[in-house]
Amino acid sequence: MEKEKKRKRAYEYLKIGLPLAHRAVASLPALLADILFQFLLGFTLGNVVGMYLAQNYDIPNLTKKLEEIKKDLDAKKKPPSS
Repeated sequence: MEKEKKRKRAYEYLKIGLPLAHRAVASLPALLADILFQFLLGFTLGNVVGMYLAQNYDIPNLTKKLEEIKKDLDAKKKPPSS
C-alpha cells in the first residue's frame, strides 16, 4: 500500500511540474532503466558488428602489431654495439 502511495505522489509531482530536483528523484528508477537499456543495446550491437567484421574482413591482430612496433622502437633506442 505504501509503494502505491509513493508512486501516485511521484506521478502527481511530475504532472504538476515541481522543480527539476524533485522530478529527478521521482523518475530515478526510470532513468536507471533507460541507462541500463542503452548500455545493453550498445554492448550487444557493438559485439554483433565486431563479429561480422571479424568473420568477413581481414582485421589485423592488434596485439601482434603493437609487439612489432614495440620491437622496432626498442631497436631504434639501443645504441649500436661496436
